[in-house]
Amino acid sequence: MLIGESGVGKTSLIQVLSGEAFSARKTMAVEFTGRFIDTPGEFLENRRFYPALITSSADCDVVAMVQDATRISSLFPPQFSTIFTRKVIGIVTKVDVPGCNVERAERFLANAGVKEIIRSSSKANIGLDILQDMLN
Repeated sequence: MLIGESGVGKTSLIQVLSGEAFSARKTMAVEFTGRFIDTPGEFLENRRFYPALITSSADCDVVAMVQDATRISSLFPPQFSTIFTRKVIGIVTKVDVPGCNVERAERFLANAGVKEIIRSSSKANIGLDILQDMLN
């Protein structure tokens, strides 16, 4: 299951890892795509939806907290990962974008309680092999 703010690249990651053609679109509800669960960014952006994230995580093996390396802030609260009873990993997206700050994104995820962080880019195919290995 991938969680993160709107526009961080959750759906793009799922498309690339599933071998689908890239098509930019907005996730409007929890979507089950093959072995992935895609969640709307609003579930993280509005605290009243946290129970929906917790409930959705019951159907998964790994929760991936996704942080965009180009963002200067994060909506993941401190130790947010501890609300899940599943393995939690962090994924930093858009690491190939000029001017991104990967270290800051990793600090955001570490502050949220994530221990294992993977750097990725859906467009430049960075880190996707590591993510595929984790899925197999």
